[in-house]
Amino acid sequence: MYTTNRYADLLPFRYEIISTRPKDRTPIQPASEGSVVPLSHLQREDFIVPFSFLGAEGAYVPGSELLNQPLVLAFYSRHWNGYAPDFVRQLEDLYADIQVMGGQLLVVSGDAVEELKALGAKFPLAYDKDYAIAKSAGIYAETDPLWARLSGFEENAPLPATYVLGQSQRIAWAFTDPLFDQRIPRRELLTAVYTAGQAQALSRAIA
Repeated sequence: MYTTNRYADLLPFRYEIISTRPKDRTPIQPASEGSVVPLSHLQREDFIVPFSFLGAEGAYVPGSELLNQPLVLAFYSRHWNGYAPDFVRQLEDLYADIQVMGGQLLVVSGDAVEELKALGAKFPLAYDKDYAIAKSAGIYAETDPLWARLSGFEENAPLPATYVLGQSQRIAWAFTDPLFDQRIPRRELLTAVYTAGQAQALSRAIA
């Protein structure tokens, strides 16, 4: 014989509300002018699109090979939704002019390698393993995820940021877009690249 239990006869369930927000809410602190962004995390195998002037042998250490000229370091993520493709178009449009001004462009991303390959980028592109460089730049942290700061995002990702690095990997110019509502200031960036290049040339001449 089957016994039918009434809901009132059952022990009450205990529901636990689990917060998806991290207990440690230390906010991101984007690097500013004068700060150092180390690139030593990158190795040759991390490059999806390498620099054309690099040799084929040995490990790749950007600090020793790239910073003879200003380096424009930009961060990218496909998790930026509609902002992402427009950001890529801006970088594509800036790429040639950055070189004319005496600089180089490097874009880094913590997205999966296969996704980065599918991007079909024309500019140098590298995989930022575990977001190591983004963390060094203060634009990514597990303690302050993107989806907790702004609605419309489902994944954590770095803040959109573009830096001009001069000697010693020090930031000469910085741009971040915390509200995802700006475009890269083209004139300011190119002026910063030219100015950083002149400063490096003067430094070498004095030395």
